[in-house]
Amino acid sequence: MSVRRKFLMAGTALAGVALIGLVTAWVLRKDIARGYADKEMLRRGVQARYDITAIGPSKQRLEHIVIGDPAHPDLTADWAEIETHTGLFRISVSRVRAGGVRLQGALKDGTVHFGEVDKLLPAPTDKPFVLPDIDVDLQDARLRLDTPYGAVGARVDGKGNVANSFAGQVAAVMPSASLGDCNASQATAYLSLKTQSRRISALGPLRSDAATCKGVALASSNTLIDLVTDEGLRRVIGTANLALNGVSNRAVSAKLVKSDTRFEWDGAQLRSDIRFASQGLVPGKGYLENLARLPLRAGATPIAPVGEQLATAIKRLGSGSAVSGRVAVVGGTGRGEATFDQVVGKSVSGAILQQQPRTTLRLNWPSTNAEVDGKFLLEGGGFPKTLLSLRGDGGRFAGVADIAAMAVGDTRLALAPVRFAYDRGGTSIDTRADLDGRFAGGRVSGLRIPVQIRGGKLIGECFPVGFQSYAITSLVLAPATLNICLRGGRASVATPRLNGRLGQNPVTLTAASAQLETNSGAFVLDRVAVKLGDAQRLSTLDLDQLRGAFAKGVANGTFAGGSGQIGNVPLLVSQGAGKWRFAKSILNVAGVVEIADAAAAPRFQPIKGEDLTLTLADGKITARTVLHEPKSGIAIANVNLAHLLSNGRGNALIDVPKLTFDDKLQPEALTTNTLGVIANVFGTISGKGLINWTPDGATSSGGFRTDNLDFAAAFGPVTGLKGEIALSDLLGLETPGGQSVLIGSINPGIPVTGGEVRYRLIPGLKIAIEGGHWPFAGGELILEPTVLDLNHAATRRLTFRVVGLDAALFVQQMAFENINVTGKFDGVLPMVFDETGGRIENGSLKVRDEGGTLSYIGEVSNAKLGRFSRLAFDALKSIRYKRLTLDLNGSLDGEMVTVVRFNGVNQLPLAQTKNIFLKQFNRIPFIFNITIKAPFRGLFATVRSLNDPSVFLPTVLPPQLQQVIPDKPVQPKESEPVR
Repeated sequence: MSVRRKFLMAGTALAGVALIGLVTAWVLRKDIARGYADKEMLRRGVQARYDITAIGPSKQRLEHIVIGDPAHPDLTADWAEIETHTGLFRISVSRVRAGGVRLQGALKDGTVHFGEVDKLLPAPTDKPFVLPDIDVDLQDARLRLDTPYGAVGARVDGKGNVANSFAGQVAAVMPSASLGDCNASQATAYLSLKTQSRRISALGPLRSDAATCKGVALASSNTLIDLVTDEGLRRVIGTANLALNGVSNRAVSAKLVKSDTRFEWDGAQLRSDIRFASQGLVPGKGYLENLARLPLRAGATPIAPVGEQLATAIKRLGSGSAVSGRVAVVGGTGRGEATFDQVVGKSVSGAILQQQPRTTLRLNWPSTNAEVDGKFLLEGGGFPKTLLSLRGDGGRFAGVADIAAMAVGDTRLALAPVRFAYDRGGTSIDTRADLDGRFAGGRVSGLRIPVQIRGGKLIGECFPVGFQSYAITSLVLAPATLNICLRGGRASVATPRLNGRLGQNPVTLTAASAQLETNSGAFVLDRVAVKLGDAQRLSTLDLDQLRGAFAKGVANGTFAGGSGQIGNVPLLVSQGAGKWRFAKSILNVAGVVEIADAAAAPRFQPIKGEDLTLTLADGKITARTVLHEPKSGIAIANVNLAHLLSNGRGNALIDVPKLTFDDKLQPEALTTNTLGVIANVFGTISGKGLINWTPDGATSSGGFRTDNLDFAAAFGPVTGLKGEIALSDLLGLETPGGQSVLIGSINPGIPVTGGEVRYRLIPGLKIAIEGGHWPFAGGELILEPTVLDLNHAATRRLTFRVVGLDAALFVQQMAFENINVTGKFDGVLPMVFDETGGRIENGSLKVRDEGGTLSYIGEVSNAKLGRFSRLAFDALKSIRYKRLTLDLNGSLDGEMVTVVRFNGVNQLPLAQTKNIFLKQFNRIPFIFNITIKAPFRGLFATVRSLNDPSVFLPTVLPPQLQQVIPDKPVQPKESEPVR
């Protein structure tokens, strides 16, 4: 309930009580004095009862006074005494005393009615109202006034001259009051009344308990009034000291509101000067939360820290504020205005809002228009110092806001003077934002964004946004300007291009297009290309598409079509796809890639990296993946990678825990370098490799071993290969000298077991044979140093030296049943391997000086021959030779030409023959020159452990030779020697 309404109700109660005395005095003065009361009541039609208990020349006493319906009287009094004064021409009432007065009234249509008592009131006149010159003594006089707003009860006690010296007390109460949406309970008034010089003065408190009015709730109020009227009761001046406790609505609440008011009422207009102050002023929680969300919309943008500080500053206003100021109110007849001055709001948080001197702030009613012309200052409590210049009235305002730069940590936001205006056409704003701060895990400096808003919308679809630099870890972008276009809540940049440095390396970032959804924070970049380093050490990363979204300081999304290469690392990455997440300056990537050799002649087949995880944090890239052979899906190796962006250095550790070659996986699935070299590989290898790189290039090393590896080679099957290899250049397949492998067996047509080969790998996919040796038929088979080109089309030359071959052991190993040979041989077997296969060129074996013996007893020697042929083969049954040489030339897989030259003396006499001619040739010297043309492998087809080479030759020969390989064995079974 308003102070004004309380004042009116209290005035009504006071007037009613005063009316008791006035009515009593005025009505009865003449009638009592003249004794014509009954006649007068009858004349005015007043229903009344009273007892005249005493009457004298100047004093009369009435008791049991009842006016109105006896069942519901309008006025009752226990007694009343009237003292009169008889003058020369008239009798006047000089004093009225009454006790137990009870008056009933009602307020209807703005007029107070007292029932039958109204008939006793004098008719209205044009003369001004003045207080009567009469003494009044009232004891326990009470009034009940029924109004549309609630019932009012009052009690008046007092005495004295009504015009000049009356003193009394009024106690009024309104248990429940209601006016429209406003309700109050237990409104009371306790006033001291005095009159002097026909002026009324009133002093005392007006109070109420809980009250509500249009969403405003009041716990209690206490107002101390001190007022005085003029002689005609038309003008009232005074003060009112108001204290409101627990005032609140949805927008704001206050623990205490105080005001000191000086007012003047001239019957038509109220003028007041109010000084007010509030304590514990708190905006509504929902209002503050909604307001705090506005700066938090900065999300993951560079101004996020500033937005968070402003949001915190707004929330801290909830700790309470004090507002004070001065307001001058002038109003009447439904119109008025309130002019504010010296308004200051101070929050517990330290924020201060202050109306500046010579600033006009005025509210008008009933239009509720606001007029403002001046400045307001906001500072402290986390808010930037802001001077707001504002001018306007009604629905039009314009102004300028000078906002100090805002700094939070290393984030700084500066706004050019913000010029704004508001009218029916909407809001217009013109400013420019300059920003330094964190963005997407990095830091932007000198970001400049022009802002032009008309009617609540940005002017134009496209505008330039520039920055001085952007740095994320060791990536620093150079100054650039991007033309950003806004359409339907979407920001887009066509062909963005950015340049800068990553560590000490130049970097370029381009994209075909970039789009950002301003509401959701989702973005899409198409055909992204990143180039890092100079032309000599260029690293690249290309993405067909990069998708993501910003939310609460986190960005995440997907990527597809990833490809690229790190500097001088000879590895190509392609078909990258997966998910990524960026939060707290850390980038995490998960997906799959394909890795291929960057060399012009690839050294290995493309391989797939499954379960890729990559992290970029503190300028360091770490990644892990498992390499799989694409077709079979077999896991090949585990890879761990680390790369420093600051200096371009990094490494990759390749771990091959156990790689098994079998029917499901062969080496040619991993590298084409094995084609034409080895095939049908069975066994397991394991080891580790390390690749290191810098901006100047890459180095690599590694070590691998096998305990048992079998394979087919062009020179025959190899079994039981065992050894370790230490690679000084893993990618270039280079080793230091001194590498060695043990070979269980090798069979180029003659089985050789238990050998060792020393070698090293040299650039150009070549192997330098440092030497090799095998125990061979009581002697040694030695491989001479040579260099082999492992490219499948290259010609490879191997030279074997035979030292101390024991012919007897050799024949025994070969299981030749019809031949016995003794002697030791030395020689050289030059071998050549190329696209046409393997062959021996100018091979030679020679018996040592001590010679040996040879005995051949077979089907040919026992056959029916001519005379001289019989003589030659009969000599072969037992011959001792001094010289024997074998010259070998021909293909290992085709015809081998072997020329055998030896001389000797037959050891067995031809006594058994009956031919006298032949008997004379006993113990004579023979010279044999024998040329043998036969498939080389066919010569040794009886070796138990040798399988037909046609099984594996198609897998090791070049494709162009595979079609000429016969379907049947090279050495038909029917041509094998008899065993």
